[in-house]
Amino acid sequence: MVQINHSALINLEMELKRKGADIIRFADISSLSDKINRGFSKAILIGILLSKEYIINLCETIQTDLNEFGEKECRADELADWTAEYLQKHGYNAFSQSEKNLWENGCFDTNTKSSPLPHKSIALLSGLGWIGKNDLLITQDYGCAFCMCTVLTDAPIDVKVQPLVSSKCGECDICKQICPTNAILGNVWSRNCDRDRLVDVFRCEGCLKCLSHCQWTVSYTKK
Repeated sequence: MVQINHSALINLEMELKRKGADIIRFADISSLSDKINRGFSKAILIGILLSKEYIINLCETIQTDLNEFGEKECRADELADWTAEYLQKHGYNAFSQSEKNLWENGCFDTNTKSSPLPHKSIALLSGLGWIGKNDLLITQDYGCAFCMCTVLTDAPIDVKVQPLVSSKCGECDICKQICPTNAILGNVWSRNCDRDRLVDVFRCEGCLKCLSHCQWTVSYTKK
């Protein structure tokens, strides 16, 4: 097997940034079951920030280009596909968790609207942030204002196990108040908290109000 050296890993990060990645994080997923991690020990998270103007317009219900979120979701997927191919060229196994790849490999359950290893679970393990009451990954720097995708791999990436970041939502429940379909239940996430205690995914219409009105996202737009 071809060894992926330190310079190749640096080149991977540099190339991802050149291609538009704003966030690159690594996670140790070896403690998860094979059913969840597909037998891989490491994961790479790739994130692309949403523009501040886009978020502000969403908050103020100003007519905005609603395609930005979808376009950046697709771009994150493309970067994940590219990363998996890059690692495979260096002799390692890798699996892109792009939407297309999950569908084609039967990894998305339409009955529950879920996959075995969500991107936000990998983000949690990387120490990037916490899961908010809106069931989105929230960071102190950007709030929820980014799209992300992930890659699973067996490449020997040097990753330290990160402690899980506790919820910093506190008493804030603006996401619950703003949700037009009452999909958000207002509960605080914890390690043993099931997704269905946070949000009713079958009520969610994807309006992004809970994303744009999150206090941490609003703080990001003011920086």
